Amino acid sequence: LTHNSLINAFAKAHDLEKALAVAAAMRRRGLTPTTVTYNTLLDGCARARNLTLAAATLAELRAAGLAPSERTYSIMIHLCARTGRLDGAFGWLRRMERSGLTPNAVTYSTLIHGCGRAAQLSRAFPLLEQMEAAGLPPNVVTYTSLIDALCRGGEVARAVALLRTMLERSIEPNAITCNALFNGCLQHGEVLLAREVLSYMTSARIAPSAHSFTTLLHAAASRRRLTAAPHTGRGEATKSGAAFALLLRQLAAAASRPPQETWR
Repeated sequence: LTHNSLINAFAKAHDLEKALAVAAAMRRRGLTPTTVTYNTLLDGCARARNLTLAAATLAELRAAGLAPSERTYSIMIHLCARTGRLDGAFGWLRRMERSGLTPNAVTYSTLIHGCGRAAQLSRAFPLLEQMEAAGLPPNVVTYTSLIDALCRGGEVARAVALLRTMLERSIEPNAITCNALFNGCLQHGEVLLAREVLSYMTSARIAPSAHSFTTLLHAAASRRRLTAAPHTGRGEATKSGAAFALLLRQLAAAASRPPQETWR
């Protein structure tokens, strides 16, 4: 195995100490770390969410007379976004563009996902426009990041509309997309929209996740507490309970009895 392969293996195993030890052994043997070596170490820092060590590794890369690559910038953007430093992530994007390098779809999707986690939807959709203007068609990862961001912001109707846009563009949602949307609908009390999403999932043979069942049960429990309040009529409580019971039965049967119609 090469030194870079060993560093990569330790980085993916979240063992930064051993990855750094291999890099140090390279230098002792008179071998010069390359941009690939430093990027592999940076990837390990990103996996460990260690910004301090990432900054030190980046400083070493520059001190060695090497220029950051597209991969270098993408890793730093990913690390900042994952650790909630959204301004830092956008700063790295600007540096990347000033260096003449073009972000790829994964980089944009990572930033969009970071916007969603930071509840900054106003910064997410301009990234989509910038991505398309650069000739990069959004993929399932991009749309999933946007749908998740919309759900986190409570804009579930807009998220469902975005799923329809995906289908119109022949981009098939995956299990992560659908479960994120289904859970978002439930968390914000949009039972009818949740049923629409579930109908699509069953027709596409996409199995609900264990988290989806848990979210549904929590939503049902919350709705029962709400409808049990003194100001709530018995008819409303019964109707709400029936809706959740039906949804739970549909969820349980989703993987085994797909309906004939497809939600398009």
